[in-house]
Amino acid sequence: MAARPLEIGEVGVRLAAEVVAHRQHRGWDQAELAARVSDVGRPMSPSVLGKVEAGARRVDVDDLAALARALEVDPSELLGDVKVEGRKRVPAGPVEASVRDDLEALGELAELDGMAPALAQIAFRLAREMDYGGGEGGKTIHSLAKELRATLGELRSLSPEEPPDDDDLGDLAAPT
Repeated sequence: MAARPLEIGEVGVRLAAEVVAHRQHRGWDQAELAARVSDVGRPMSPSVLGKVEAGARRVDVDDLAALARALEVDPSELLGDVKVEGRKRVPAGPVEASVRDDLEALGELAELDGMAPALAQIAFRLAREMDYGGGEGGKTIHSLAKELRATLGELRSLSPEEPPDDDDLGDLAAPT
């Protein structure tokens, strides 16, 4: 007996729509996005991308990561508001939003040297901890802010050019 293909669920349908929206926002056709996905290490033809966008092909985690990288977005942006245990994803607070703005001003993290993506994830974690009242192990907001300044400073040192200071938080990446 042949296995019946799994139906695409609500999240898969949302992902398909998000891929289309992000691609069109950038002015790319399917061939351009498929080439960019292939360039990041996940070979994908325009016809396969068309099936993804039509909701006719399931996307595995490696496809999701490659699509997100090619579209220059966080994978969670392609998933929409996925409910976890009956709750919506926690929205970014003001510190995390400012860190995201600062990192966007630094430019494409993939073009920066080796440690940039890992440092960016650390910066986002620290910002979330600051937004929601303190860190793991009883870290104070002050110690989190100091660690975040150092992390952002390290990221700025990897950037080929100095971005403008527009974080409204009093230059978080200034040397301590």
